[in-house]
Amino acid sequence: MTQVLTITLNPAIDQTIPVPKLIPGEVHRATGHSSTPGGKGIGVSIILASLGVRTTATGWLGADNDSLFVQAFERNGIKDAMVRLPGNTRTNVKIVDNEAGESTDVNLPGIRLDAGEQAKDELILADRIEALARPGDWCEFGGSLPPGITVDIWLRLAKLLVKKGVNIVIDVAGSQLGEILKRWPKEVSSTVGPVMIKPNRPELEELVGRPLKHDNNEVIKAAEELRAGGVQRVVVSMGAEGALIIGPEGRWLATPPKVQVATTVGAGDTLVAGTIARLLQGSPFPDAAVFGMACAAARIQQIEFGLPPVQQVEALVKQINVTPR
Repeated sequence: MTQVLTITLNPAIDQTIPVPKLIPGEVHRATGHSSTPGGKGIGVSIILASLGVRTTATGWLGADNDSLFVQAFERNGIKDAMVRLPGNTRTNVKIVDNEAGESTDVNLPGIRLDAGEQAKDELILADRIEALARPGDWCEFGGSLPPGITVDIWLRLAKLLVKKGVNIVIDVAGSQLGEILKRWPKEVSSTVGPVMIKPNRPELEELVGRPLKHDNNEVIKAAEELRAGGVQRVVVSMGAEGALIIGPEGRWLATPPKVQVATTVGAGDTLVAGTIARLLQGSPFPDAAVFGMACAAARIQQIEFGLPPVQQVEALVKQINVTPR
């Protein structure tokens, strides 16, 4: 059975604190509090599992405070293949402005690997991933890097996985992604590129090295430049404006319905997970991406990370306006 591996090198415990209205410099009274396991790949695994997809979470995790992650993996039926490192996984604070429906994040840097042990820690992780991956599997690279770690590790893992016939989806920060894509043909494969990437508009600007006008044609042109460089499919997320879906099948603008926003935390991870889930089920790329958007629209309506019943997601699919470009 095909599985989706997710790799999270810099996970976090996400503390979400909603307040009625965020006013800088003022004292606030929180309306709630939650602590959840965070990190892009882990978020993708949680959503995939809720959609019935077999998924394994791997990467690095602090050994001293991993209980929240262990509980989440067990509760969601996710295989735990995280490599434990000495120390604590970082905590990120997300302050949700209920009135504006926006989140202000304060992200800590993460575990610093022991310099003398770094090569060994990277080798342990690579060996674990090689043992887990099978031809035809999918793998998502997600999130930031811990202090002292460079994009070299993503390129080494990509080479390993491409050789094994694994489909790779990348959702990392724009600066990381730019270097990965630049070096991919020489250091990973000149014939097989990432199956999909999901930049937002600012990240896309960073990738192509120029500002983009507030014009969808400009965004499509930039995405096609990335496809010419080897990327197979691009989903450009644009928040409330929707997403541009660009691949060999064509180009579409998908505009979501207006919904009540409780938080935007995890929306991108949910979009990626929903898209992968439907691609695995054989849906055409535009349909899969629209389902991913519907998952994201459902996710942002609730503070708790996760999805409502899939029937509610399918109802949102019907409300997304999709137009060829």
